[in-house]
Amino acid sequence: MKNVAQQFITQRLKHLTVSDIHSYSKKYRIPVSKAEAVAIVKALKKNKENPFDPEGRKRMLMKLAAITSKDTARSVNKILIKMAKEYGVEDWLK
Repeated sequence: MKNVAQQFITQRLKHLTVSDIHSYSKKYRIPVSKAEAVAIVKALKKNKENPFDPEGRKRMLMKLAAITSKDTARSVNKILIKMAKEYGVEDWLK
């Protein structure tokens, strides 16, 4: 069941919109500009890394940092962690 849920979440990440990113950034009080949100969406659509694997998430965030900035990658990581906590699956990110 865990694998199915992880696949669903990974698929959902690939289909996030700029509006979704802004909503999450406001909800979790993590500033993300419109340009950063656009870059995040593009990067997530291309992402082939597993965000639940620590090394995969690290590679994903490093690629995002190369495209945008380290601050943007940190913001995405914070949003992922807060979302995981909200849904009670934060242990999946360890």
